Amino acid sequence: MTNSNEIDLDLINQVVERIPPGTWPNVREAIVASLVDNMPSNVTEHLTGDPTNFEKAEEILSSYYADGERNLNLIQDAFQILGEETTLYLLDSLQLDKIKDCIQAYDSTDED
Repeated sequence: MTNSNEIDLDLINQVVERIPPGTWPNVREAIVASLVDNMPSNVTEHLTGDPTNFEKAEEILSSYYADGERNLNLIQDAFQILGEETTLYLLDSLQLDKIKDCIQAYDSTDED
């Protein structure tokens, strides 16, 4: 069992490995929205200059996490800020396998 301030890096690595590559834009969008929804107003103000400018906060975080090299950081930050259980539930709710299947189906019709 881990201390409440510690995160399970092995679990984070497993999560990152299991997210289908074509679904990362959906993952980023959902996690960033959840991070902003749970962001204290003083953090929003520090980030945007306005404690209620949630759209700008989402833009800033989306831009920051847009680089695929930051996928691990995104999941790690979500675990730290939202918590393990909430992050895993959020990812499960995205039904990433269905998204992956839709992307593959679209790609195969695009080749025709």
